[in-house]
Amino acid sequence: MRLISNGEPYIYTHQCTGSEKKGDIMSMEGVQHFLVETLYESFRHCGSDIRKVEDSWKYHNVGNTEIYQGLFSSFKQQPDLIYRMGGDSHDTWFYVMPNKDDISLLDMKFIAKSVAKRGILPVLVVGDLWCFDTNGQKNVCGAAFAAKFETISLLRDKNNPLPQVLSQKQLIERIALCWQNLDIEILEPYLDKDFHYSSDAVFYEMSSRYEYMNYLRAKFERLKDGSNPIEIRIGRMDGTNDFALLLHQGAYNQSLLITITENNGRITSMRMSEYNV
Repeated sequence: MRLISNGEPYIYTHQCTGSEKKGDIMSMEGVQHFLVETLYESFRHCGSDIRKVEDSWKYHNVGNTEIYQGLFSSFKQQPDLIYRMGGDSHDTWFYVMPNKDDISLLDMKFIAKSVAKRGILPVLVVGDLWCFDTNGQKNVCGAAFAAKFETISLLRDKNNPLPQVLSQKQLIERIALCWQNLDIEILEPYLDKDFHYSSDAVFYEMSSRYEYMNYLRAKFERLKDGSNPIEIRIGRMDGTNDFALLLHQGAYNQSLLITITENNGRITSMRMSEYNV
């Protein structure tokens, strides 16, 4: 995920707090805190329903975990941000970290219990900063930054055997059939457990097939009243052997292009983009 404004990366300005001074190199705790702030600002900029969570937990390097054991629980339980997409009945919990390895800092037992009891969707968000003042070499306090984020689902999931191994074109045909019948069951068996979905219309990138299925199920329910007829076409992408799906929404006179990446018959990611016919 990366926020773009007027065709350029959105600029975030670090605000020095506490003992921080302009030009000082950020501590890793400071980087983690700033990533939370930049992600929050990104969603707010897009008008999303998101809120911060007050938490006394402090970021520490993975290698220093043992230092904290015995003094207090070093594992993070509460999310940094809670997000709810329009139309959803559940909350998405964002755990924002500078590194993928920081997943070891999370209390996965607590998270699993929260999924079972509260129906939340837990997501690890790994942030990457680019400091304009140092040409990306160091993260310094009080500087201007660009940022991008990777979402990783924390749901426990696994891939079941495929009904059959389909080609890239056949998977696009399966998506077309799913939309024609407004039936998610046609597509679900072919989505990878780590499936990602992104769209031009939404800043957030979904990080699990479970999340996407819930989203698509609600979308199809709204389409069943016939108020927004969908025209569907399949075509080959220019200069490639890959196929794509073109949807035209009659109610909005809008065309949308669906492209995918796949691996051994499983769809690993999907993107929906506006398309000018």
